[in-house]
Amino acid sequence: MSKIDSNGLEHGKRGDKIYVVLNGQQITKDLYRPTNPRTPAQQRHRAKLAFVNRLSVQLAEAVNLGFLHVARYTKKQTPRNAFVKANWDNGALCWDEETNAWTLCPERLLLAQGPRHIPDDITADINGNLLRITCPDSGLGNMYAVPDERLYVAVYLPDVPALKLYGGPLRDSCSQCTFELPTEMCASGSLMHVYAWFCATCFHRASGSKFQVRPDQSSPSRYLGTFHL
Repeated sequence: MSKIDSNGLEHGKRGDKIYVVLNGQQITKDLYRPTNPRTPAQQRHRAKLAFVNRLSVQLAEAVNLGFLHVARYTKKQTPRNAFVKANWDNGALCWDEETNAWTLCPERLLLAQGPRHIPDDITADINGNLLRITCPDSGLGNMYAVPDERLYVAVYLPDVPALKLYGGPLRDSCSQCTFELPTEMCASGSLMHVYAWFCATCFHRASGSKFQVRPDQSSPSRYLGTFHL
């Protein structure tokens, strides 16, 4: 409802018109009625946002750890927001023309991000219900690696969906470690994506370096492969 001021000028909405005053002059505008266009491009964008948000919920335990430092550094983001931003245009979300739906490209997915170092040659293999992680080079020669960083391994079954997060050994003793997969995971017959990253455990300054290590800092996650259970 519009109002008349002491100068006889009208302010506000009346009928299908908006009345404003600019530099002492009465201006009338047509009422703006927001629309909700459903073009193919807009529908695709909305579907992408819905897909990555569902993914962030399914992977929340890993994301809340792996993106904690990024969220704190940017201050206005949650770990899930940081996860969505990191994976929005990096190829982790792929459009399937046959199904007209977004799908996951697991080899591009990031579950963690940060300044710590992760070696290139870390690998995974499965024997029965045992997941074995091998890391021949711990990376301690890198300036962004310290002995007391912990290895984390995430196992994601997208068809269930289910996530299992393992806290492994520290960097200085991570050459090989084994994790037992839950029975229900092994019985599902689903595909399993495996990821690993390192996360700092305490605050200190790296030996011989000016860089500070903070307990919420992670390395980028590394995709270790997809396995059929």
